[in-house]
Amino acid sequence: MTAESPLLRITDLVVEFPTAGGPLRAVDGVSLEVAQGQRVGIVGESGSGKSVLSRTAMGLLGRKDARISGEITFQGRSLLDMGDRQRRDLWGREIAMVFQDPLSSLHPITPVGDQIVETLRRDPAMDKRAARARAVELLDMVGIPQAERRLRARAHELSGGMRQRVMIAIAVANRPSLLFADEPTTALDVTVQARILELFDELCRELSIGLVMVSHDLGVVAQHTDSVAVMYAGRIVERGPVDDVLRAPRMRYTNALLAAIPRMGEGRRELPRPIGGLPPDLIHPPAGCRFAPRCAHAVEACADQVPAFRPVPEAPSHEYACWNPASRPVRTEEAR
Repeated sequence: MTAESPLLRITDLVVEFPTAGGPLRAVDGVSLEVAQGQRVGIVGESGSGKSVLSRTAMGLLGRKDARISGEITFQGRSLLDMGDRQRRDLWGREIAMVFQDPLSSLHPITPVGDQIVETLRRDPAMDKRAARARAVELLDMVGIPQAERRLRARAHELSGGMRQRVMIAIAVANRPSLLFADEPTTALDVTVQARILELFDELCRELSIGLVMVSHDLGVVAQHTDSVAVMYAGRIVERGPVDDVLRAPRMRYTNALLAAIPRMGEGRRELPRPIGGLPPDLIHPPAGCRFAPRCAHAVEACADQVPAFRPVPEAPSHEYACWNPASRPVRTEEAR
């Protein structure tokens, strides 16, 4: 990998699942890049393809599971062309993932310390004693008190926040270059959520880990990522620096997502404006813009022509796909 090459590059990725009604295209022509140390957020409604994209990019979903085309390269190596053993060698060592539900991800009987030690000992140079000492350091690093004593705890004996911290300790144990976080704080209370997100920030900064964070929470993405990709019905519809995209969105779906957030402050309260309708059937999606049936600002071209990405003139790294882009502040927009 050259200095100019991204850590992760996804090009024209298509992921289809066979169903009785026909192929369901969960990811449709997605392209995305992640640089070393960069934090990228992927946002969208449930069913937009965020988790399928992240699992395919990590190599958890292969050609045996779905019909996959396009290209995914990690440090210049094609993940889709790797065999199962080659991909497994990457997991935990160079690429890792923190899942939404740590209780189902951690072994219910094995002490969490043993699970961390097992991950560390994937390095042949790490003996058991050194691995155990390193496990204590990792638990301490992720903010678990009495770390040495917690090594003997099982998953059900820990709080939700502690379980998620253990998952993060396992994920970063071997200092991977790339970390995926799939809705990592959904089930946690707001105080624990803030601490977990701050921990991700520290790890990216101190270990130069590239982060892909999948979330439906625009507030989380706004505060804890550098760039964002907005997904709708399997496609990325807007992408760019997080400040540009969320402060001045152009694609109508991004606008509608922001308008659906309640806001309070300065002596006034603005109620959320929910997005009417439902996402399209991905077995039989609309011919043009997939958001058009729900959009109050659709024009004739939206019905049968797929909009291409266009850069924002004053911010070329901010791109959007919309025939009738927004130009007014988000709170004045309306969605059906």
